[in-house]
Amino acid sequence: MKFLIVLALIVAPALAYTYSDSELQTAFAAWTAKHNKVYATQEEHNLRMDIFAQNIDHVNDLNAKHILVGGEAVFGLTQFSDMSKAEFKAKYLTAKPRAADPAHTIHMEFDAATMPNDVDWRNNGAVTAVKDQGQCGSCWAFSATEAAESYYFINRQGALTNLSPQQITSCDPYDYGCNGGWPYDAFTYVAQAGGLESDSAYPYTSGGGDTGQCKFDASSIVARVSGYKSVTGGESGLAAALASGPPSVCVAAEDWYSYSGGVLRQCSGGVDHCVQAVGFTSDYWIVRNSWGSSWGVGGYIFIARGSDLCLIADYVTYPTF
Repeated sequence: MKFLIVLALIVAPALAYTYSDSELQTAFAAWTAKHNKVYATQEEHNLRMDIFAQNIDHVNDLNAKHILVGGEAVFGLTQFSDMSKAEFKAKYLTAKPRAADPAHTIHMEFDAATMPNDVDWRNNGAVTAVKDQGQCGSCWAFSATEAAESYYFINRQGALTNLSPQQITSCDPYDYGCNGGWPYDAFTYVAQAGGLESDSAYPYTSGGGDTGQCKFDASSIVARVSGYKSVTGGESGLAAALASGPPSVCVAAEDWYSYSGGVLRQCSGGVDHCVQAVGFTSDYWIVRNSWGSSWGVGGYIFIARGSDLCLIADYVTYPTF
């Protein structure tokens, strides 16, 4: 028996692919077991299986297009494969782009004669473990927190400390908690608050989607930030910034929910997600995400250099001390 997958939840026109009942059910059962997915009703289960089938088609289509532009198959099933693209964007891609204050903007250019050919701040002990923002649109808070962790370590030469993204998510008055925000504002808030608590003192609790009430304790501050710098200069500026530390970057990430490994060489959409750039090779940027270590390559994605892919060099920010 064959059936046609028809899904109205996905905004893009549905592709007419068919699967046997048994093939799809077996694949979906294996996927739900791997990702510990449990649905409250049979109706919900069937809906998510339909979306899962649609996402298989979408992955195949993305891989075909990616190969045509000289890449390899880099897309696959992820923990988000039971979500429609519209659902995923609404829940996870919530960065709210805006221009930086000109007073905080600097222009940087990469000088190949004096700067390294490749950089990876993970090798310098300056990057904490991959985090998971959960079902909260707090990527902007994680991106700012991660950059603060790294730059504070580099500039202060103290122990690398996990700082609190929850403090920024719940307490930043300029942004919208789980409904999105922007690293510029996060750094401004941290400077005005006097600094950040550690993650152990103020642990993350918004993974279920609740911004939470601010519980900031100034007496527990472990890292202080005075402000931020916004870097211009395109990819050359990003490379120059990375020569000194791993900054916050905001990107176009609507295709990332099905990324599974390899170098991404095609990207669509506008800026809607914030992450941390931690290095580069001659071929690609090394980017740390906040969707857990089971996503991508241990929580990382590799983005081809040379064409501002995913708009990776458009919003580059780092904290000052």
